[in-house]
Amino acid sequence: MRVKVKSNAQEREFVIFGPFTAKDEDAFFDVFLQVRRQSEPQMVFNLAQCPRMDTAAMGMLLLACQEAAKRDLSRIIRGASDSLTKQMKACGLEKFYFFQQRA
Repeated sequence: MRVKVKSNAQEREFVIFGPFTAKDEDAFFDVFLQVRRQSEPQMVFNLAQCPRMDTAAMGMLLLACQEAAKRDLSRIIRGASDSLTKQMKACGLEKFYFFQQRA
């Protein structure tokens, strides 16, 4: 997994490239630290370039969600494939994130 960060006044977008798995825990910790000090009102995970994700990665998204909720940030998953969206919703992530379709 690689992460590119884009930000503007409204959102900080974390663009995830490649598979997102348990082995990405160290890389994701940097994302988590950015969420902790984020000033933009929306936290976005753009998964358009993420072909797959395991349950450990979903757990990492939940940790980021928990931190964002403490700061009253909107939480968005953007651009995930239909199969990835289905997988995440089957695990209940729609209770924590708003899902935006691919553009």
